[in-house]
Amino acid sequence: MMKRIFSIVFLSVLSQLLIAQGIEFFRGSFEEAKAEARAQGKLIFMDAYAVWCGPCKMMTNNVFPQKSVGDFFNANFINMKVDMEKGEGLSLRKQYGVSAYPTLFLIDGEGKVVQQIKGARGAEALIDWAKQAALPNKSLSQKLQEKYDAGDREPSLMRDLIKVKEAYNEENKGLIKEYLGNLSAEEIVDSENISFVLELTKDIYSLTLPILYEYKNYIDDVRGEGTFEGKLISIAQNSGNLAVKQKDRALLDETLTFLKEYQPANYKEVSSELMVNYYAALEDWVSYAKAVTKHLKKYKKDDDKAYRDVAWNFYMKIDDEGALKKAEKWMQKNIKINNSYENNLTQAYLLYKLKQYSEAEDAVNYALILAGEEKKTKNAQILKDQILKMLKKTEIAQ
Repeated sequence: MMKRIFSIVFLSVLSQLLIAQGIEFFRGSFEEAKAEARAQGKLIFMDAYAVWCGPCKMMTNNVFPQKSVGDFFNANFINMKVDMEKGEGLSLRKQYGVSAYPTLFLIDGEGKVVQQIKGARGAEALIDWAKQAALPNKSLSQKLQEKYDAGDREPSLMRDLIKVKEAYNEENKGLIKEYLGNLSAEEIVDSENISFVLELTKDIYSLTLPILYEYKNYIDDVRGEGTFEGKLISIAQNSGNLAVKQKDRALLDETLTFLKEYQPANYKEVSSELMVNYYAALEDWVSYAKAVTKHLKKYKKDDDKAYRDVAWNFYMKIDDEGALKKAEKWMQKNIKINNSYENNLTQAYLLYKLKQYSEAEDAVNYALILAGEEKKTKNAQILKDQILKMLKKTEIAQ
């Protein structure tokens, strides 16, 4: 019963190292999101929200975490949540004329709005709205196919036909080979063709991957320094995330081999994170604990949120006393780095599970003090009540 309550309590802080069920939101700037959208040939989905907005919170808590929403939006868009009342949200609010919350945008890689709606939507309605932009008109596909069948081999027509077939998951390998075979070396490095090759190269099995590698220097010249390496990481993450989702160890191993062969700048960290995600998807918590401990130590040394999120996963998923003690020590270090309500409350949960009730009471009391008037303390109070009950039982037993 308590675990079920606690899972509700910390739904918003489940580990980012676990494979996401809902929408995975891009963490960079809007300019970086546009660059990623151009590299992947996708649109940006932007949730323009305000922290005080009730419908915004409803979507964050009830819609965005749903698996069906995550599956569709992660596959088709670069997803962003932007607070319109701080940071770059202030300039984006002016740029896009945001006057109501939430306003939901689909924006191309150049920053042009493709479509937008105001107000919250349920999962099904949100997906239906987004599909209008994600999928081209079927009649367009037929017209392009008719021209192609009549012998038209204009590069622009072939690109459009390939895009349509991609959108509808239709067989297009032969078409891609023909398109590439018709291009000279000079034509391939044309800006439009380079962009199209980048768009087509989505995973480690893409037909265009060898061309991408062959012309890597031209890619950075045309699209900016770092584009090629960024694309390699994107390819690996797409394949790796699919391997995790499908629990496909063979695909994961091939992805790790790909990373080792091409060696983008942070390939070791990406490889490590994929292994952590894979063990989490398998619910192999013994292997997960080993892998995530190594990952945190090597790549997240002073990131208190990363340690806190993983510590919570230990609390929720792992019963081994040694592992729980390790997580509690992480929280001790976290509190020295950031003496926050969240860190103290997480420590209190771990101490409670370790049956160190007096220490847990001290931790939860301090968390309540740190919470202040603006924090919701209901969940901390639930934990405190449980701790007091266990302390009372202990006293009676003695």
